[in-house]
Amino acid sequence: MKRSLYAAAAVLFGFNVSYAGESALDSLKASVPPAALSEPVPVPAPAKPPVVAPGAPVTSDFDRFWEKLKDGTVDSICKAAQLKLNENAKLVNVAGIGGGFGRYMLRFPNEKIALVDEVDVKLSATLGNSILQVPDVPGLGVNITGQVEGKSQVVRPLESDKYCKELGTLVKLYEIKTAIPSTARRISAMENGEIWKLPLTLHFGFGASIGATINEMINVSVSAGETKESKPSVTLYRMDDTHLRLRVRLDRVTVRSAGASASSVQIPMADLGLWNADNILAKFVNKTWANAINSYISTQLSLGHSRNFGKKLLVEFVLNPGDLEQMAALERFMLGDFSILKRFVDLGLHFNDFGENDETVTGLGDITAAANQAGQGIGAKPGFAGSDMYHGHSNNVHMQVPLLHTQDVSWSASYNRYQSLEKAGETLHVQQRTRNSDGKSVNLPILGSERKYNSQKTVYVVNKESADGKATLPTMMYQQNEGFVRHSDDTARDMLEKANGVLRYVGMKGAGTNEGEVLPVVEIFSEKGGTFKYYKTGVMNFKLLISESGVQDILTAPAEALMKAYMNMMREFVPAIVDKVMDLFYIDKDGKVGFDSREAARRVSGTSADYENPVKPADVVKELALGATEMIRDIASVRDAGGWKAQSETLSKVAAGNSGSGLSYDDFLKVVVQVVDPMHVSAEVFVHTDKKVQGEADVTQNYKFFNNKDNSFDANIAEVNQMQARFAEPATLTD
Repeated sequence: MKRSLYAAAAVLFGFNVSYAGESALDSLKASVPPAALSEPVPVPAPAKPPVVAPGAPVTSDFDRFWEKLKDGTVDSICKAAQLKLNENAKLVNVAGIGGGFGRYMLRFPNEKIALVDEVDVKLSATLGNSILQVPDVPGLGVNITGQVEGKSQVVRPLESDKYCKELGTLVKLYEIKTAIPSTARRISAMENGEIWKLPLTLHFGFGASIGATINEMINVSVSAGETKESKPSVTLYRMDDTHLRLRVRLDRVTVRSAGASASSVQIPMADLGLWNADNILAKFVNKTWANAINSYISTQLSLGHSRNFGKKLLVEFVLNPGDLEQMAALERFMLGDFSILKRFVDLGLHFNDFGENDETVTGLGDITAAANQAGQGIGAKPGFAGSDMYHGHSNNVHMQVPLLHTQDVSWSASYNRYQSLEKAGETLHVQQRTRNSDGKSVNLPILGSERKYNSQKTVYVVNKESADGKATLPTMMYQQNEGFVRHSDDTARDMLEKANGVLRYVGMKGAGTNEGEVLPVVEIFSEKGGTFKYYKTGVMNFKLLISESGVQDILTAPAEALMKAYMNMMREFVPAIVDKVMDLFYIDKDGKVGFDSREAARRVSGTSADYENPVKPADVVKELALGATEMIRDIASVRDAGGWKAQSETLSKVAAGNSGSGLSYDDFLKVVVQVVDPMHVSAEVFVHTDKKVQGEADVTQNYKFFNNKDNSFDANIAEVNQMQARFAEPATLTD
């Protein structure tokens, strides 16, 4: 019977453990009585404050995490202000486009405000849309759809960090900006930091669903489908006075999905007591408000699964906006409208036959051909040209208790094969596992959510393959984003302790913890005064890199070293038991963790009274041995996997908890970083606060740990972050 130690510890303290993506350790941390917990045995170490540097992390994951954290919150009554025009609205001095228009404001991580103008481009063309009703099967629908959609989006940074100060800018409709027509004059006049986006989606989908209403109270439905999309896009980013970045992307993706949901029946508009008038405006307002209110007051539960695979092609130019010849060539290349997107689709057509398992040189040739063709059109040499072959799958759960709380949890796995013309066609192979948890509380219709806490944990395992087919040993990177809106000072400190929980174990080899290189939590979120405080916003980005040599430290670690590291970590949860029996554990002839059961029972007898729980402490000792054995087997499964690619995939699975021990993400790291030489580790923690608490200064800092010139993020992982940022679908505030 597979059962992790910390599951047994959970039983010891009398609470349930969930295996649906939530680490049992998370439940344990929240439920162990204070009397049962003690700090892990500290090892004296000289205080070594982290290196502090300003600036935010440059990762696409963090950008999207930040936007998602701030989205839909009761941030400012002025933030909720937005302008919308219907499909028939006409914009002055904007020829050649039409459709719906929206203007709204968002906040950058540095708290400055951005103004966003979005205009739907009239490219929609329904290729087919039919609903087939199958006889004698009520509620079953089949749909086949095809369409082409596009929009213009302009993002402009504003001077203020106050939404209400920018309301005047919001209503200046004569200052609406669009990305087309893309003339040399308009492009040269872009402001520093301004972004233009021209995304287009060619979509074809097939889906089927069946639903029913139970007792006139609950709607239940099951659905499945497949979609194919081709998504060319162009972005222009005015970097500074002399640099303008042009990115042209093409993404072809196929998604297969299935899901099931249950929700309470919506309340009719009349019963909600909305505007009682029989005119077009009243009907529009009533429908909008009714949908918004029902989305908050309904009870919901849904499950989903999807698989995707696709190919991306990207060409990037850095131009001089003051160079009249370059801008004229850019205008001709873009032809002033969306014609460039159709041309780029054509550029990528021959790319269809290239696959992720083909030889590196084949992909290099295809990228070169596309880059040369694009370069000839613009009259400049590309600064970057590359491709991304990818596939993956994800699962998600959505739960909503009306008005009180909404929780979304998802787990995903993906593989990306990045290749570019840089470094002689070197290929990056990235195995990735991610867990997201987004919680919203006190959810008010129209206004948004009063409180939020979002968490994202990701493991990357990276191999670099040269043009001759030789691959490096794996490098491992862990990234954890944590953020809250309107939470207590305890929550704020706990957020930072999640990073410290890993940092204090680096290199400890089972001998307690090292408090020398950790975040100064109390300096950032003060405990002075002992008063209960609420902070407005806080966010943390924690990155930890284990180099090739560090990964080999883990894979070649003796079984006894892994056993000691595991037991050392478990001191957090059952310290009284671990400290009494630690010296009794050993590795037997079969490679399992054994112990003197009679002596262990004698030493821990009576311990259960301390916890007021009928579970026998001797049974917990057995689970300690079982958990350590499973951890040792997990590492052996990575070491014994055949070939570098299989080894990296197995490592990513084990690190994400798809293993015998069940340890995942930061809990897994707490064990393995103990057997890694600190010279093979680098870590950074970015902390940003908007406290709105009198007398407490805000913090926006990067804290660096264990960094040395031979094992820095810049030398090992920057290339991966740059690839991800280039190929990822841009967040609203990025290109």
